[in-house]
Amino acid sequence: MSATFNNLLLERGIAPGEVALLRHHTPKRGASAASIADLWRDDPEGFILYQDTQEKDRPILRKRRIWASFVSPNPGDTLFVGLFDAKYLNTGVADWTCPYRGDQPGEGKPVDRFSTHLRSELSEQIGKLHVDWPDSNVRTWKRKAEGLTLPVVPSTLVRQTGLPIHDADLVDALETLGFEQRNHTGKVVQMRRGDFIVYVKRETAIRPLVVHPGFLDVADSLRALGVDTVEPPRSYVNAHLREFPEYIAPHRTTVGRHGFALGVSDSNLAATIALLERASRLETDDGPVRVVAPPEDPLTEKERLQAARIGQGDFRNALVVAWGGTCPLAGVDHLPLLRASHIKPWRSSTNTERLDPFNGLLLAVHVDALFDRGLISFQDNGTLLVSNTLSQDNLDRLGIVRGAMISGLDARHGAYLAHHRAHCFVP
Repeated sequence: MSATFNNLLLERGIAPGEVALLRHHTPKRGASAASIADLWRDDPEGFILYQDTQEKDRPILRKRRIWASFVSPNPGDTLFVGLFDAKYLNTGVADWTCPYRGDQPGEGKPVDRFSTHLRSELSEQIGKLHVDWPDSNVRTWKRKAEGLTLPVVPSTLVRQTGLPIHDADLVDALETLGFEQRNHTGKVVQMRRGDFIVYVKRETAIRPLVVHPGFLDVADSLRALGVDTVEPPRSYVNAHLREFPEYIAPHRTTVGRHGFALGVSDSNLAATIALLERASRLETDDGPVRVVAPPEDPLTEKERLQAARIGQGDFRNALVVAWGGTCPLAGVDHLPLLRASHIKPWRSSTNTERLDPFNGLLLAVHVDALFDRGLISFQDNGTLLVSNTLSQDNLDRLGIVRGAMISGLDARHGAYLAHHRAHCFVP
């Protein structure tokens, strides 16, 4: 099958009638890049902003929820660069500079602003698949997919084996997705695309791709793609992961660096990267915030606070490390069922206290609910305190044992626990 681009869509369960085809191309050299293809390759975030800004009132773009994007790296050439979920946001005068032309989009007139996010389907074809965009339509850069047959160039179609990839093959595969080698040691190769950093372990086939430890929480989604992860998810510690966070745990006498080690194949690598890039930002009531950032542009205090307020980001990552990814009371070690719980409530804490990992416990959801409502608390030595308002029957149903003890508390937890006992706990 797969003789046309629409066939590829159908093979992935996508109806062409849902898709708009966009061929980003202009013969004019840009201010920051020689072509849109160069912008896509060298400035991924700039390309997305360029794509998200469109002429006002284009029905095909407002109505089609999926965009298939192409660029023209050479005259007459059409290269596939991804399927995107597209959502219309608003119309207004642009207050930003076009990342390609270097001028104001719309020249002071209203433009449509969209939000586009890369989908996993066909991600293995990104930067590789070429199609034959007909000469008669070359000046028409946006089309309905069902109305335009785009033959694929057979020699550029990626045929997947589903076999694991590692070492040099993994480095090569990442390079085809736009990553560049930055640094390497005898143990790892650092690779980067925009702000996104990964490491490839050398000379091992065991989970050779190492990503930021902030992605531990998406382990279930990664496994759904066929990615191999350690179960339960745990940090991989290696001092050579120099751009990743420090790993400081009570049982270690030295400070290391840590990431999340994955085993990938040629059929899920691109989808894995797409999923991780989506997960690198978190939706909050104040808008999207970064939860993963490069060292030269670290998370701001505002971003860290926005994430910590909902138990995510650096605050949660620190608790996952400190408590070994396990609730100290219930023994639950499935991360989606664990909450980063503040001991001294958010409303009562200073910004410094809100980000302090010693003002936190990693608790199973039912334990967190009890702790948050003051129905349980802990002595400084870890002894469980239980409110008399809880019946023994309900304690039995919840698996809570009066007088149980948790280990792992530090003297620096003491002031926060004292506040919880005095102001939150219901005796």
